Amino acid sequence: MKKRRAFLPFVFLLIALVSVLLAETLVIQIQKTAVRKEPKFYAATLAEVKSGDTVEKLEDQDGWFKVKTAGGIVGWIHSSAATPKKVRLKALDNALRTDASAAEVTLAGKGFNKQVEEGYRAKNPELNFTLVEKMLKYRLSPSEIEAFLKRGKLGEFGRPQ
Repeated sequence: MKKRRAFLPFVFLLIALVSVLLAETLVIQIQKTAVRKEPKFYAATLAEVKSGDTVEKLEDQDGWFKVKTAGGIVGWIHSSAATPKKVRLKALDNALRTDASAAEVTLAGKGFNKQVEEGYRAKNPELNFTLVEKMLKYRLSPSEIEAFLKRGKLGEFGRPQ
């Protein structure tokens, strides 16, 4: 019986070591996202992570990742907000700028960058971007998002119960 008890800590240590080695690190690829209490866009926010931050993936469920932040907070982020690969920028010429802001990386990931946006604005001077800029700053509360989904019978509120 004593041999079994002496063996148990070794087994637990081995399991912990394997789980650490198999843990997948994700990198946040958008400007910022909420770490939520549940895998829902309207769930309470526990923390916020920004572009370039890393989180440990614990599990995934229906397009959401359960993660642990560097600060030890465990919660959910949408899978579209993170990637297992780090964003690496490499210059082809030493004279080129190799750093990028979080906003530039996010826009580049969506096919936009500052030069593309400026070119589009130059080709379309009649367009007023004031409302676009205003819309980008607008934030909805979790309760407003939930109410919108319920009214529109979207997401989990559109599924038959």
